[in-house]
Amino acid sequence: MDSKKNKKSKPDSKSQAEDSSSGSSVSEADDDDDEDDQIGKKVGAASITVDRDEYLQAHRDLTFDCNQLQLKNNILHRRLAEYYKKRKLDHVLKPLENSQDLEEKYQEKLLSYENLKKDQEREIADIKSKVHAVEMQYSEKLEYAESKFDDLQTYERTTGSGLIYSKKGKPIADKTVQRFLTLQRRKGEQSSALRLRYIRARNAVAELDTIIRKLETLGPGLYVAQYEQLHIDNQNYMSKIEEREDELIKNRSKCTEHNQILAHIREKMHHTDEIIDITECDLGDAEIEYLRAREDLGIVKIAPDNYAKIVSNTVNPNRLCISGVYKVRS
Repeated sequence: MDSKKNKKSKPDSKSQAEDSSSGSSVSEADDDDDEDDQIGKKVGAASITVDRDEYLQAHRDLTFDCNQLQLKNNILHRRLAEYYKKRKLDHVLKPLENSQDLEEKYQEKLLSYENLKKDQEREIADIKSKVHAVEMQYSEKLEYAESKFDDLQTYERTTGSGLIYSKKGKPIADKTVQRFLTLQRRKGEQSSALRLRYIRARNAVAELDTIIRKLETLGPGLYVAQYEQLHIDNQNYMSKIEEREDELIKNRSKCTEHNQILAHIREKMHHTDEIIDITECDLGDAEIEYLRAREDLGIVKIAPDNYAKIVSNTVNPNRLCISGVYKVRS
């Protein structure tokens, strides 16, 4: 038994050496063997008997597999390094900073993703159960409606089989009754299809209305119509502001013209003030000359009287004395 196992393990190890990519070929070959070839099988049958060579051969096979996988892993790592160097992605080969925090965040995200997945599965299961319940209810109602419709048609067939035309006086044939019943069934199916189509169209319209309402609402208490109205008001106010700016430009041009006119008038006023000051100085000189002339005129007017008095005094000296005496008495 031991020699057979050793013979089987040797060709397996040779095939592993020939093909490095099939690192787990020994384990696959051992799985394909019979249950009698398992390691440690029937050990409990004997009290102390332990086959040491079997375990040693298994250890050798497993170490060989480990070495082959390690070699393959090193080759793949080398290829990855060469690929990243060609792509100039050397930062991928560098160890990450704060890897512990990143790992914790990654674990948290995995847990949140798992919780979301569970919630989604739970919601899908609830939806499936609700859909199943609705389908069962629909099938029950459909069976009930079909049974009632069949009862109605049987009742119509029984009542219509013995009827007679009022105009012709002939009995109605069973074929015509059957034709009317089939026509009734066909029209009922058409009407049910049209109702179903109408319900689907109504639901689609309701969904579109909700979508349009959502599109019309920009936020809580904010609507697109209000935004459009505000945009129109803004445009109107902008046009008014442009008109006012045009008026302001015209007024500014007028103000500059008036300021130029005022500056010209002020220059003229300064010139006129200078002329007025000169004329006032001339007027003062003229008034002084006028006063001097009046004084001279007064002196000239008094001079003849003085001369007359002097002449009269020289002619009548006694009169002068008498006039002096009168003055003393008075």
